[in-house]
Amino acid sequence: MRIEADIDELVKLASSVTEAYTTAFFLADNRARVLRLWHFYSLSDNVIADASIPFGVGPIGWVAENLEPFDLSKFSERDSGLLRLYSKNEGIKSFFAVPVTREGVLEGVLCIDSKRAFVFANKDQKVLTLFAKQFADLVNNIRMQRFVDTETSDVAFLNGFCSRIVSAGNVESILQLTFDSVMQLVECDSCFLSLRVNDSESVEFCIELAHSHRNVKGMTFSAQDGLAGYVIRSKEPVLLANRREDLGSYVFAPSKSVGHIRSFLGVPLLARGDVQGLICLIDSNENAFNQRDLRVISIIADNAFLAIANAKAQERAHFLSTTMDGLTGLCNFSGFRERLEIAFQEASQKRRPLSLIIMDLDNFRELNNRLGYEIGNEVLRRFARILLQISDDSISAARCGPDEFALVLPSTAKEQALFIAEKIRRAVEDPTFIAASYGVDISVSVAVSSFPQDNRTCNDLMDNALHALSLARSRGGERVKRKV
Repeated sequence: MRIEADIDELVKLASSVTEAYTTAFFLADNRARVLRLWHFYSLSDNVIADASIPFGVGPIGWVAENLEPFDLSKFSERDSGLLRLYSKNEGIKSFFAVPVTREGVLEGVLCIDSKRAFVFANKDQKVLTLFAKQFADLVNNIRMQRFVDTETSDVAFLNGFCSRIVSAGNVESILQLTFDSVMQLVECDSCFLSLRVNDSESVEFCIELAHSHRNVKGMTFSAQDGLAGYVIRSKEPVLLANRREDLGSYVFAPSKSVGHIRSFLGVPLLARGDVQGLICLIDSNENAFNQRDLRVISIIADNAFLAIANAKAQERAHFLSTTMDGLTGLCNFSGFRERLEIAFQEASQKRRPLSLIIMDLDNFRELNNRLGYEIGNEVLRRFARILLQISDDSISAARCGPDEFALVLPSTAKEQALFIAEKIRRAVEDPTFIAASYGVDISVSVAVSSFPQDNRTCNDLMDNALHALSLARSRGGERVKRKV
């Protein structure tokens, strides 16, 4: 690269003008807080070609740490090993170094030394400062070229990501591909991918995938706390070069530390203006993330959630095709059992009531035989409408058999469930249920079973409801019966 050759020439020129024994330019790695020898010109064979110096260590490291020149005119009785530049003592008597900065950001350190004492006059120091400005311009040119190369590489990577994620299939595969891609694109100490908990009453999120020293996969957190909560509430990407205390000293929850945070990058996964997920990156170094990182992770996030939404829609369509009753639009028995088990698990974990109503249309078989299946189907559809009017996002209505129906009622105690059951029974008896001209005389038997009053397990809840329904039938139907 031509710029690299220009730097070599500039190092030689600086050495010639100042009559230095060694002229060396160290490139700064601000993330790792270390200087690495990049180009040098020396009369010595003992220069450590791959020398690296932590910020603050020795005279050269001091310049990087303080962003100020360092002048040590006489090295008498000092070991030149302090410079960390030579493999053995070179008898260095004079040394001068200046920081190479651009817009206040350290790019590197330029230094010269000599075996003669008091050799670098003010003129040499001013000349070296001028050279430092030229070095800053050349380093910036190299960074710009690398930026262009990185942009080209990022575009190719993102195109490949978009192609792969379309064919990823299910949500789990999409999440894993997204997580792996983020880890490849941006270097960080820890990375987390979270999704919103859809059935939570409050806005909660769950960490689905994590790369961290602490196992936090599966942990839930609120949208009100920490850096993650700030991203969720703002609904905007957040890039912090040095963590702000006013945003909290933690990412997810006060009791769940995920490491020392100096840099933070958070990008929301948005759908119709609502945050449905979150990608968070943290690092223990300052300025670990930049605008490029923000840009590529935002593109990843946008495409990832589109793929997730599409996969969920396909899963929902498949679920409906296998768990829905085509005649009534209610869940079939398979869908009913699945929703009942989910509702029971949540009720058990959150210690909330749960009620189950099972219904049977009295003498429905005889009605079918007498009036025909067309009238029978119309009765089933109209009864389903009654249940759908009662149902909402939490209540699930199902057709469990030819003339059997059920309602799963989360957060509903027995007395409230009995009220709903009686309401259903009366709605069927109402003359407007079905036109009298059909000649239909229909009634319904209803059974109620509740957790935790009546049952300890999901099977108990179901068995007790069926037992109560059997009692209602044996007593002539057209009544509400509860487990006693």
